[in-house]
Amino acid sequence: MLLQVPMKKTMAWSTARLPLKSCMILTHSSLLLLLNLGWVQALRDQTVMTQKAAILLNPVLANKSNLASLDPSFLCDFTCTEVSGMSIEHAQELAMAIKQKNITLRVDQLHCLARHLSKHLVPKNLNIFPVDMLPFFNPDLFTGPQACTQFFSGIAKANVDVLPRGAPERRQLLLAALACQGVQGSLVSEDNVQALGGLACDLPGHIIATSAAVVLPRLATCPGPLDQNQQEAARAALQGGGTPYGPPSRWSVSTLDALQSLLAVLDQSIIRTIPKGVTNAWLHHTSQEPSGRWPDLTTILVRLKRSTEEKVCPPGRKPQVVDEDLFFYDNWELEACVDGALLATQMDRVNAIPFTYQQLNIFKHKLDETYPQGYPESLILSLGHFFYFMNPEDIQKWNVTSLDTLKALLKVSKKPNMDTKEVTLIARYLQGSGQLDKDTLDALAGFHPTYLCALSPEQLGSVPDSLLWAARPQDLDSCSSKQLVVLYPKAHLAFQNVSKPEYLEKISPFLGGVSIEDLHALSHQNVSMDMSTFKKLPVKVVERLTVAEVQNLLGPHMAGLKAEERNSPVKEWIFQQRQEDLDMLGLGLRGGIPNGYMILDFNSREAFSRGTLLLASGFLLALILVLLVAGTLI
Repeated sequence: MLLQVPMKKTMAWSTARLPLKSCMILTHSSLLLLLNLGWVQALRDQTVMTQKAAILLNPVLANKSNLASLDPSFLCDFTCTEVSGMSIEHAQELAMAIKQKNITLRVDQLHCLARHLSKHLVPKNLNIFPVDMLPFFNPDLFTGPQACTQFFSGIAKANVDVLPRGAPERRQLLLAALACQGVQGSLVSEDNVQALGGLACDLPGHIIATSAAVVLPRLATCPGPLDQNQQEAARAALQGGGTPYGPPSRWSVSTLDALQSLLAVLDQSIIRTIPKGVTNAWLHHTSQEPSGRWPDLTTILVRLKRSTEEKVCPPGRKPQVVDEDLFFYDNWELEACVDGALLATQMDRVNAIPFTYQQLNIFKHKLDETYPQGYPESLILSLGHFFYFMNPEDIQKWNVTSLDTLKALLKVSKKPNMDTKEVTLIARYLQGSGQLDKDTLDALAGFHPTYLCALSPEQLGSVPDSLLWAARPQDLDSCSSKQLVVLYPKAHLAFQNVSKPEYLEKISPFLGGVSIEDLHALSHQNVSMDMSTFKKLPVKVVERLTVAEVQNLLGPHMAGLKAEERNSPVKEWIFQQRQEDLDMLGLGLRGGIPNGYMILDFNSREAFSRGTLLLASGFLLALILVLLVAGTLI
């Protein structure tokens, strides 16, 4: 029986404020209470009155001097037309009030408010705005390390999904965020990924492939599906096993839990290698959890697992030879009937028959099962075009000692540009034979020397000048400082008889191993080094350069120091310079040694001219010395 409510209470309720969440959303518990009390009609009346009041109170929103004192219901229903008519100061106050009251706005409201405020935006005021408004600001408004760092620290806290995946504005944010962190190329760190916030879910495939160890755990928590490029890179990384999750053959139930969204990228080749007991146990415990945690993923995994369930080879179907009949086998029959040892002895037949890619992948799986520790060299030598199905992780298991094996597989490539597979193959051969002799170099002729960074410093010592002449900048990108220290003096001698412009062009990729003496000499040759080359110089060498020497090295590119003042090696160089010398550059560089301090470097005779160690002010140091002498006389 419903409670009869007197009319007075009904009338009194109509003038009362309803219990609301943000933006006029009635709380669930309050709605139940009203229904039980029979106040539904009063609620309808109140809703109509509120809608009318919103229209009547628009002038209040536009003219109210203290917006923070308004009820949240008045702050969340503004239109873009109203915002465009506000002064910048009033719009800022509106944004501040919205943040203070933690009001959730619609996407169109966030967009128009950000667009209006960006006309007179002061970067230091970013912290007064709702964080979900920040993705709508143009990142080009925040130039310089400090401004961009502040902006993207806010973006990291924002819901970037207010911008749709693939939107140009969202791609622009990602590129600007990476540039702000000084990321170049495809390598990112865990700190880089964390600083990106939700933008990390947009990292492209080439970054996922190169930095899978730090990117994949973040992608696992991303809402929504990955694009095709991301899926392919994530799948390849998971299959290779060089990720925090390890090889699929060693996954556990907790590993599958940790994969979360990445479960959607698993294909049959990965599913087959997961221990069956692990998959079944995971499916069992997942089926007992709320369905919302694993939307569609369980269905995907069950379907893939069902398609690869172990079946018995039918009588008379086990092949004794690799021939055309296998082409007409069903995939499950190939899995159940074909023996890896048979394939290993008849690789010439495997390559001669036009099997489908899916069938060839099954053959590779059978070979991997037969030789889990790596293929024998007799099989490697006969791989032929089947080498295309190998990945670097497979090749890492091989023991390649024969030059004939190396030649045979490189011949299959027939291209001047090596990919990671060929580089890994050469590295395995050199680790097995330990020789970089004339025969080996002849075998490598015709290829760009992408493999240089796969050689040990000892092997690099015997590299001929012809390889240095053929080296391109990208061929040395992955070389360590120890390798460049070996390569630089060899390159310096190889290029010393060419013109200065050609020398500078050729020596540039090797400067990561330059000595301080050679860098001093370069500083007197008006080289006009660009900032990307300067950043490759060894930190320990750059630290010892004077302001004048850096000025001579960079020439017209000197202004680039400001953008790099927080990045290595510019940051370390600034720490070693007197602030008054830095001030003379007029670039606004900060972080040098304060004026009036004595600098000592006990490892250098140039300590008092260049200096690297800050001890104390001259007066204080003199006082300490006097006290020490006095102490010895007591």
